[in-house]
Amino acid sequence: MAVAEGSKALGIVGCQVLEDEIAYVVANDRHVANVVVLDGAHTNTLVNKINRIAPMKRVTAIKEEDLVGLALPAGNSVFVWMKPIRLHQSPPMLREEVIAAMKRMESLTQSILIFYGLCGNAFRNFEKVKEGIRVPVTILRDEKNVVDDCTGTVLGGSDAYRAFLIREQGAYVLNSMWAANWRHFMQEVQMLHDPNDISEVKGVFEYMEYKKAMKLQTGLGDPEFERQVAEFARLFGLEMRAVTCTMTVVDHSYQEAKNKLW
Repeated sequence: MAVAEGSKALGIVGCQVLEDEIAYVVANDRHVANVVVLDGAHTNTLVNKINRIAPMKRVTAIKEEDLVGLALPAGNSVFVWMKPIRLHQSPPMLREEVIAAMKRMESLTQSILIFYGLCGNAFRNFEKVKEGIRVPVTILRDEKNVVDDCTGTVLGGSDAYRAFLIREQGAYVLNSMWAANWRHFMQEVQMLHDPNDISEVKGVFEYMEYKKAMKLQTGLGDPEFERQVAEFARLFGLEMRAVTCTMTVVDHSYQEAKNKLW
């Protein structure tokens, strides 16, 4: 793979659940001309989202083997390697997959951003995670700590997340990707075996005493987000609520990773 002389490349290894946040931050970066997506989640939706937000960017979807010999036009680039939500079933597996992706990506980029939080302790010892990677590595974090997960990311960080959990007990949270793909995601993490039979999930929800379907209001996602959360709430007999979110963690972490390019 060749990057044009004078150009820089940032690598992102990201979670499928944060696809809309990744699309947002990459598409709105005016310094990026080229975006290359390796879609390990096999959804092919990230490319369409970036194209819709920033049609002037050159966006390419490739397979891992296509990296060999790939030549990019002039201009700064971002490589995005999407990972499926099913990896969350096993934090050690998630950790190994992300480390392997970084090692594959490090010769192509000058900085890497892991678009994850702690995620069930998969990335708790972050110094160990990035050990041996030859380029700077950044992870999603607030001003003090690595964020807990995708929910903590958009709530603004660890302190805001803990305050939310205390204040909103019995809330099942949905960001834009969860609302649009909850049947598939629940199958991936083995909460649901038959997408047309939600009785087993209803049983889990009753046991966990979920009372509210909480919409994470980020301003991202398609116009169907509101309807999708409302439908989810109706199916599971939950009260629909919303909490205003922020892109502060996403913007800050992305900028931190970009600052390490030079």
